[in-house]
Amino acid sequence: MKTRRLNWSCLASTLSMAFSLGLSLSQAQPANDLFANRIVITGTNVVTTGSSVGATRETSEPYHAGNTGGASVWWSWTAPFSGFVAISTAGSSFDTVLGVYRGTSVSALTWVAYNDDENYSGGIYTSKVFVDVVGGQTYQIAVDGYGGASGSVRLEVQLGPFPGAVAWTLPDPYGVIVPSTNYAGKVVIFDFWATWCGPCKAEIPDYVFLQDKYRADGLVIVGPSVDSTSSAVVTFLATNSTPLNYQVVMADYATQQAYGGIQYIPTTFIIDRQNIIRKKYVGTQSRSTFERAIIPLLYGNTSLTCSRGGNQMTFCWPTNAQTFTLESAPSPAGSWTTWPTTPTVINGTNTLQVPMTNASRFFRLRMPY
Repeated sequence: MKTRRLNWSCLASTLSMAFSLGLSLSQAQPANDLFANRIVITGTNVVTTGSSVGATRETSEPYHAGNTGGASVWWSWTAPFSGFVAISTAGSSFDTVLGVYRGTSVSALTWVAYNDDENYSGGIYTSKVFVDVVGGQTYQIAVDGYGGASGSVRLEVQLGPFPGAVAWTLPDPYGVIVPSTNYAGKVVIFDFWATWCGPCKAEIPDYVFLQDKYRADGLVIVGPSVDSTSSAVVTFLATNSTPLNYQVVMADYATQQAYGGIQYIPTTFIIDRQNIIRKKYVGTQSRSTFERAIIPLLYGNTSLTCSRGGNQMTFCWPTNAQTFTLESAPSPAGSWTTWPTTPTVINGTNTLQVPMTNASRFFRLRMPY
């Protein structure tokens, strides 16, 4: 009986110590636990640290990178200029998930980018995203822990100008070598995909439509496949219900790494005529999303010319796949309205004659997006 009492007494003492120790180590919620209390960071090369120990998940908060998480902390950053930003949690002490959003309410955020592991197969369980950002736009950054993990947080934000697209030389599925220099001066949609990827295949009809519509105006679509064998791609091209009207090549490991490491497919890059990457999308996108991205790149240098003949001005601009609207206003800061006369197409050029008056008028072309 004594032995039992001694053992029980020792166990009770140990439990009491553990309970007391637990109370003494508990921490309050981090200052930026709530979205409303997010910490503002500024600059183009920012490193900040903190802790997510004691953090919680808010009602209506998004699941960052699709994980339930449960210990999120928030920062807010405004892009000083447009470009590509790399946001990383490298150096954090736990398995992080990362979400980047636009919006001013935790229940009404627009997703921009997310990541769970920077390199799962390589054992890098912190997170990293690359985002094309707009100068003056504010972005909300959430760092959570996979499965609710928490610990010390290191957040790095590095903004730079839009990068140049890395040159490549790749075989098509039939073994014909295709160099990227074939598309110099074009607007390129460079889409990493695979025949076994359902979301990738869902985009194909839209790519076919876009290639048909904008090919004559300088659009090229290239689909680097990450399939392990070219025979699978050959079979797919021969049997797919929608014939592909754009270039398919076989993506090697070096090309995937040169474009930041392709972790998810589809991953799509929009490259302008100067060979600069202007957009990066991860996941399936709508046709309208791609059109909004390519139209300014295809037609941003469209010129409106005018000449005087007698008592009228003649305005000219090229015809293309997009219909431009001629607008007029009494002053640059005035109210712009569509000119009521429809242009005449002469030798592939829109031509419109406007009678001259004593009143000043200003004219411009408006793109549809």
